[in-house]
Amino acid sequence: MIHFFKTCCLFLLLASLSACGVTDLLLPKGSRLAWDGVTVMAAEGANLNTPVALDIVFLHDEAMLEVVSKLPASQWFSSRQDLIKTFPQGLSYLSLEIVPGQTLKLPAKTFDTSRLAGAMIFAQYLTPGEHRMRVDQLQGDILVQLGTRAFSVSALPPQ
Repeated sequence: MIHFFKTCCLFLLLASLSACGVTDLLLPKGSRLAWDGVTVMAAEGANLNTPVALDIVFLHDEAMLEVVSKLPASQWFSSRQDLIKTFPQGLSYLSLEIVPGQTLKLPAKTFDTSRLAGAMIFAQYLTPGEHRMRVDQLQGDILVQLGTRAFSVSALPPQ
């Protein structure tokens, strides 16, 4: 009977905390990336035979995810410094530059290990297009393939 009473009290306490938002502090929202590593492969002639700027963006709250997920790559690259200055706790990113024909392997320890609302990849191509992709749902080994006019991202099958 005492165990039942304690369980009920704990349940009521958690319910009252969630109503006032305290559980967000105790149990952060979002999830951690389940990436074993990321391989970036640029095809010969990628980006019309020009280096590709690539940003892997880690979004720490839903509001930033909402804003950043709507940006085309051209707007991301022109506004990222202002976004970081304005919302320093809302996002972080890793910038790379890949030349055509290059392959780059990044281990899992390279990436943000905090809980995230989302993660995006932006590639700065010379050709028109959105050149962005949401990637936080991918798991395992991630492959980013930079093509002539666009890029793709996929999870490699387990070996």
